[in-house]
Amino acid sequence: MANVPIIGGSGGQARPRWRTLACVAAIVAIAFGLRAAWISYAGFRPSPYDDTGWYDSLGRALAAGYGYRNFDGSAQLFWPPGYPMMLAAVYRWTGDSLRAALLLNAALGACSAALIYGIGRRAFDERTALLGALIVALFPSLVFFAGVTMTEVSFTFCLLLALWLVIESQAEGRWWLLVPAGIVIGFGALIRGQALLVPLVAIPFWWRSTGSWRAALARAAAVALLAAIVVAPWTVRNFVRTGSFVPIAANFGIDLYLGHSAHANGRLMFTNDFAYPPGLSQEELQVRLNRDAARSAIRYAATHPLRELELSARKLYWLYYSDNEGLAWNDRMGTRPFLRDAARVRVRLAQLSDAWYWAVLLCAALGVRAWLSVRQPVRLLLLSVVIYWTLVHIAFFGEPRFHAPIVPIFALWAAAGVMAAAAALVPPRGTSR
Repeated sequence: MANVPIIGGSGGQARPRWRTLACVAAIVAIAFGLRAAWISYAGFRPSPYDDTGWYDSLGRALAAGYGYRNFDGSAQLFWPPGYPMMLAAVYRWTGDSLRAALLLNAALGACSAALIYGIGRRAFDERTALLGALIVALFPSLVFFAGVTMTEVSFTFCLLLALWLVIESQAEGRWWLLVPAGIVIGFGALIRGQALLVPLVAIPFWWRSTGSWRAALARAAAVALLAAIVVAPWTVRNFVRTGSFVPIAANFGIDLYLGHSAHANGRLMFTNDFAYPPGLSQEELQVRLNRDAARSAIRYAATHPLRELELSARKLYWLYYSDNEGLAWNDRMGTRPFLRDAARVRVRLAQLSDAWYWAVLLCAALGVRAWLSVRQPVRLLLLSVVIYWTLVHIAFFGEPRFHAPIVPIFALWAAAGVMAAAAALVPPRGTSR
């Protein structure tokens, strides 16, 4: 099988390079401005009772030199350390400034728009890439998530950066770009463990690009090794503290159990199904809960095949049914209604977020012929990532915010659909119907 070119379609008349860069810079500026304005308007403060508070407090503990610990001083194993490490760096440099941490989100969100342009020009053409970047810049849910101390923005940036590096390494023949790609994937896995399998997800891309399974597997192995090297020090830390093998975090088992148990409903739930004798340390409790929950989930899945089919459908629904959860996290799921005096605005913003999301999905669906391809390597890579991300959450459980990292891909697909429709409706210059 011969090598397949990386570059997508021709995209019509090429623009001068300076003009394209000016457009990208303008889109990035718009993206940052919207996110910074939202941060200022929402005035978010982390809650000690949810994810935002845990990430914030762990980041502050690291910045202060206390280590990655629970409130009682025991080693924290449940929460992945990547995002708290980022917060710690910001807090250390800025004197515990929450505004600076949220502005980092704004910057990463703006850079994500630039990255989707870089990916889009390889998958399609300049115009489609610019439109995809603009859709990302304006995407309401991505703007809302910039205003909270959650992992959605940082992980999305790491995922897109890793994909762009992988694509550019192949397109430009610069194999050294796989080194930063592996490092980014490794750090992304410290934010969300699902990133560890991205090298495997990229195998069809490398195979389609090189025409060789051996070359594809070699690249995947090299990138996976680099990612593992990044993760390894944290794995060693966990083993030293607990004497158990915990690669990144001890949340794998309970997350699996939430998706595979008699009480599972396909989404997040709270459970007290596991009880342990008094006297165990917090480290022992976290490790044992992780192990026992994983075993229970696997047993349940193996013995309830029909129930697993039902749960899979439920997880798929919860994963994609809505896109306004970013707004909900800004007001702590209704416990901090910063729009209390403007409830109608709160409703309208939620409606806007969902309407934008479904309009993007509709444009992507109508233009499926413009982006669905197993022949063009970059389009195949994007499709592989979306399929993988969906299957991961069928394996665990679904929540609307979990689809945030692949929203930029949906935006790019929507842009391809819009450009294809425009090309069909508007005849090329110099022709008539």
